[in-house]
Amino acid sequence: MERRSFLSAGGATVLALAAGRSSIADDSGDPAAVVEEYYRRASASEDSEAFADDVTALAHPASPLLRVAEDVPMAFDAAVRQELSDAAVVAEDLSADEIRSISGFLAASLTDEEVESIASENAVVSATVVDGEGGEAEFRWLVATADGEWRLVWPGAPEGPMAVVREYYRRAGEADDAEAFAADVEALAHPASPLGEIAADVPGLFDGARRQRLVEAEVVAEDVDAERVRGVSDFFGGAASDEAIEAIAAENAVVSVTVADDDGDEFELEWLVATADGEWRLVWL
Repeated sequence: MERRSFLSAGGATVLALAAGRSSIADDSGDPAAVVEEYYRRASASEDSEAFADDVTALAHPASPLLRVAEDVPMAFDAAVRQELSDAAVVAEDLSADEIRSISGFLAASLTDEEVESIASENAVVSATVVDGEGGEAEFRWLVATADGEWRLVWPGAPEGPMAVVREYYRRAGEADDAEAFAADVEALAHPASPLGEIAADVPGLFDGARRQRLVEAEVVAEDVDAERVRGVSDFFGGAASDEAIEAIAAENAVVSVTVADDDGDEFELEWLVATADGEWRLVWL
C-alpha cells in the first residue's frame, strides 16, 4: 500500500492518536495501563519523532500503529501538548467480527490470523483526553495481549451513533431465538420508533438478523431534517406522529452498515438512529 493511500484510509483515526498524560498506571495486568503509559510517554517526549519510538515499543505486533510510527511520526505531533484525564476498561474479549468492525482501515490492515490473535485476549479502554483549550474528547482504544503483556492495537472512533447499531448485531448474534432477540430490539429502540412495538408483536421479523454478521459500520449523515426522517420509509412516515418526527430530527444520524449472511454474501443497509435521554437508539432500518 502506498503512503498516500495509507494516510487517506487511516487519516481520520490517526487524529485520535494525539494525546498525552502526566501520570502513569503501572499495573501490567490492567488493560488500561498500556493506554495510560501511551499518554504518559507522550507528555514526556520532546517531539513526535521521539514519541513514535515509544509507540513502537507499546504497540501489539499485529497493530497498524507500527507502520504509522515508522512512516508518519508527525501523526503523533499533538500528543506532547495534550493530556489524558481518565481511562477505564469498558469491554473485554471482542470477537473477530467485532474487531473488524472497529474501523474499515483496521480490518483491511489485519490478516485473518492477526485478527484471531487479537481476539484471543483483548479489551476496549475508554480514554478521555483534554486539549490545550480544555476541550474533551473520548476515544476507545482496542488493546490485546502479546507474550502475556497488554499492547496497543488501534484507537477506535468515539462512542456515538455507530455504537447502538453494533450492539444490535452483537445481541443478534448472541440471542438464543427470535423472541429473545426481540426483547433486545425493544431495549435498543428509540421511544418514538415503531421497532419496539413490532418486536413485541411480531418477533419473527427479526430472526434474519441472527444470521447476519456485521462487517463494517460508518456514519454517512448527521442531523437530517424532519422531511428526510419521515421519508425513511412509507411505513415509518405513516406510523410516526409529527411530534415523534420532530423529536427524532433534534439529533440523529444515518449509519451505513455492511453485513454478511450465512453464505458469506455481503450487502449494505442504512440505519436511522437518534438520541433519547442522551443515549443513541435505533429508529428504523
